Amino acid sequence: MKTLLSLLLLAGCISQQDRERMPLYTFGVIADVQFADQPNAGARHYRSSLQRLKACVAALNRQDLDFVVQLGDFIDRGTTSFDTVLPVWQQLRARRFHVIGNHDLPFLRTQTMLKLGLEQSYYDFAVGERWRFVVVDGMDISLHGYPKEHDKRRQAIAMLKALKDRKARNAVIWNGGVGKQQLAWIESVLQDAADKQQRVVLFCHFPVHSEAGDASLLLWNHQEITEALDRYPCVVGWFNGHHHSGGYAMVDGVHHVTFMGMVEAPERNAYATVDVYESRLVVNGVGKQPSHTLKLEPR
Repeated sequence: MKTLLSLLLLAGCISQQDRERMPLYTFGVIADVQFADQPNAGARHYRSSLQRLKACVAALNRQDLDFVVQLGDFIDRGTTSFDTVLPVWQQLRARRFHVIGNHDLPFLRTQTMLKLGLEQSYYDFAVGERWRFVVVDGMDISLHGYPKEHDKRRQAIAMLKALKDRKARNAVIWNGGVGKQQLAWIESVLQDAADKQQRVVLFCHFPVHSEAGDASLLLWNHQEITEALDRYPCVVGWFNGHHHSGGYAMVDGVHHVTFMGMVEAPERNAYATVDVYESRLVVNGVGKQPSHTLKLEPR
């Protein structure tokens, strides 16, 4: 149905009223499943997260979705944890996309990428002619997943030291950063999207604004990223996990949504679907995940 709607929209056969009544696209969002075969720790219910993922997949499969993205920390730890959650994830009928989180690297990142079926850790994809989605690897520069002498691990040590010298709250080993090559790639994608008059939502495990999450959990070089985003009015959203309590903020015209962690929703679950309209994005929260209506500026 949505494919037909998109074709009619491009052909100019849909009225403005119909555009506002029917979503152009719908996609699913899951954050911080963090499954592991280990006892609960505080609010984190690791083992039962698998049952919540199963319920989520069953519910999403009853909807007509264009894709589903999981925003990282699919597992908490353990080299066999992926073998438990991936068969459930693969039951999704919609297209599936992974974001790498800090807990997803219990071994070298090349092994994680092989497990997740990723050829690249950061990438983009389009839905229709007017929407672009960009997956950001916030563990590109990190202390996890690299051999001891790897250049990106050395960069991570230097970046973390600089943050500690400034007494930055996000100067912790479980965060990460975006490298220069990836940042240049992101800007090239955003420029291309601007040239094509596309709107862009970026997916990352980490927040880049403390208003939408805990300041201690921000991407290491979040300021560098937000300065880049500010140069491209085509960017309308930054969707992330990592802060299990969730959050929302509108900053400089960009909607920053932190999705709640499934691992901390033992009774009610936590995930969402997002309806894409011409004038807004509607986050339909399930369980603990709040709903939001994100208004978009006219093209």
